[in-house]
Amino acid sequence: MDRRQHRRVPVCYLSTFSTEKKTVGNAVVLDISLGGCRVHSIALVDPGTQVDLQIALPNQPVPFAVKRALVRWARRREFGVSFMSLRPEEQESLRRLMLSARAREPIFSAGV
Repeated sequence: MDRRQHRRVPVCYLSTFSTEKKTVGNAVVLDISLGGCRVHSIALVDPGTQVDLQIALPNQPVPFAVKRALVRWARRREFGVSFMSLRPEEQESLRRLMLSARAREPIFSAGV
């Protein structure tokens, strides 16, 4: 049974992340929702780790920054995070991003 509260949208956005221990990794966001995202990275991250994400978006000069996301699961080279504290304006930006992503095929964004 799927416990997700929010609809996921497939995407392919380059990103970087850092942990509380200052580990920094390159990644690709594979899907995103209002509640979190699925990330692919060669860097291994354990469930329970808090991360900050910088997600490069198409046609946007500044990455979408997610402060305080919590790794909920990790398998092989993928992990899922839940967004812990998005401000209302960040939630609205994320809604617009998801509407835009639904309207087109996933593409790789410009580098982070």
